[in-house]
Amino acid sequence: MALISNIGAGIFTSLKFKADNNFTLPTNDTTHQAFIASSGDFNGSTAVTNVREFPSFGKPANIVNVPSYGQSVSSQIQGQSDAPTMEFTVNYVPGSHNAIQALVQDGNTYVYQIDVKNAETGDNAAFYVKGQFASFEVSPNLTDSNQATITMSTQGDYVGPFTD
Repeated sequence: MALISNIGAGIFTSLKFKADNNFTLPTNDTTHQAFIASSGDFNGSTAVTNVREFPSFGKPANIVNVPSYGQSVSSQIQGQSDAPTMEFTVNYVPGSHNAIQALVQDGNTYVYQIDVKNAETGDNAAFYVKGQFASFEVSPNLTDSNQATITMSTQGDYVGPFTD
């Protein structure tokens, strides 16, 4: 397959995770394909179901404003960016999400895969990051589905995109 090559909606985007056993994250399409194979490290990963909204993800801005004394405009330099947190909104189904809720602040690191897809099969763009489940908040809703927000703290940079 290939990376997505059009601007279609990512309606088949998914989030999966697996406990980290010091996995080496993929670095190219070939190592990604081995990582997700039936004999690969990511085999047996768990999908987060009923995801309603995905956050933006990637490398955050790392720009620092530096005052230039005597000048009317400051300058900017590249600095160190903070590791981002990510919030996923799900349509809350207690039977499906109870296991994820139990993983919050368990102290374990997980490998997360965000797989952006326009169709159930075909071209995709898979990204990986290591992190932890930081919070799980349920929001009862009187006019729509009950929702929950899953907050994930990340450790380090993202890798990807890779294609199946």
